[in-house]
Amino acid sequence: MQGMSQRKVLTAIANKVFNGVDISPDEVEQLLSFDILTPEENFIKRLTLVTVPMALVLGFTIAAFPTFYESIVLSLPNWTNLSDSTLAGVDYLWEIFTDPVGKKNIIYHIPNIVLHSFGILGLQKVWEYIRNKTWRDKVMAARSTVKEQIEKGEFSFQLKQGHSILFTGNGDFIAQQFALNAASGELITISTTKPFYTDVWNRFEMNAPFSALKGILEIANANTSGEIIFFPVTDLHLYLPGKEDYDISPEKLEVLITAIRDIERMNGWKENRIIILGDKEQKSKIQTESRVNALEYTLEFVSLETIQKRFSNIVVLDPSDLVSEELMKRYPNHRFLFRSSIKGSQVYKKRFYSRLEAFGYEGGDKVVDTITVGYDLFEEQIECESRKRIMENYLPVVLSREVYDAILRQNISEDKFIYVPDLVIAKLKEMAASQ
Repeated sequence: MQGMSQRKVLTAIANKVFNGVDISPDEVEQLLSFDILTPEENFIKRLTLVTVPMALVLGFTIAAFPTFYESIVLSLPNWTNLSDSTLAGVDYLWEIFTDPVGKKNIIYHIPNIVLHSFGILGLQKVWEYIRNKTWRDKVMAARSTVKEQIEKGEFSFQLKQGHSILFTGNGDFIAQQFALNAASGELITISTTKPFYTDVWNRFEMNAPFSALKGILEIANANTSGEIIFFPVTDLHLYLPGKEDYDISPEKLEVLITAIRDIERMNGWKENRIIILGDKEQKSKIQTESRVNALEYTLEFVSLETIQKRFSNIVVLDPSDLVSEELMKRYPNHRFLFRSSIKGSQVYKKRFYSRLEAFGYEGGDKVVDTITVGYDLFEEQIECESRKRIMENYLPVVLSREVYDAILRQNISEDKFIYVPDLVIAKLKEMAASQ
């Protein structure tokens, strides 16, 4: 984008900003990447850095060694001396910028000539005045406005019809990869802090009041979105998590979803599909107790499953289910063994077989072969097991990119292990595309 085309495009974007019209992520990128300094201006800037110290040195030597310069002046030809009328005119010009010199010989004027080489006859001040009124200044003002609003998480983007709205925590790897893989304008991230991987975001605190949630959904154009996605599951516990391995509790999600449905109804919007990436077996328990004991008949549970039943258009995407489904698809009529450390087995073994059984696993008479699935408390253990490759039918389940890369470096093909983030992201893409 050069010359007049650049000027036309950027001016149009700046006009949108000042007129309160939303601009697309692509337009934001063009605006933020614009630099007011052209190659010529950069040259002038560098030259200015040289002229200032040079002028100061010359001025200092003239003031410190007047006798030396007087001897030089006497040896110079007569034409180097200004006439009285010329000196009066030149000193008038110097008075605009600094103090008059008051001496006829041109040598005494050299420091001023150097120092004000871009301002003689007022050209620099005229240039600065004109420049402040040019399209570049307008673009830079718009750029500053947009940048400030983005940093605050308050910028209203122009997004595509059917875009995704992602409510994320700090460091959600799945959300990050999903956002990076999305085309421009197809997604906006809602977070408490600015994500390092995108400028297309808005700020929202999960404990903020109803009015703040309403405002953020309006800024994120929820009236034209395809889905709202929550990521309560943590990166370290994507597969077979414990009861409280989440960063948004089920009851908090229920409150947020209730508020979202209220906002949609109040604003006359269509009901958004809400996707929750989390574990359906995680539950929050609520019960009534006396001073002596709990009243068992009052016990209630809030889980992703109860949320899905209570509200319409809710989809729970459970990574543990995705892995179990993938295992059953890859290895039908196989007997599954579970390999882990002793502590890992105590934590995960029961969950592992329970999830497989939900997908019809029996491991009975129809078994044709055996596959050993590796998963543990710490992924370093999975990496070590993969390097040993002591069992031919060993299939590790991997959560982190570091271990994924380490396994590939061992020349182990991707069909010999399960990388959970890829399964989840592929399913999210499929669901988003179907909306």
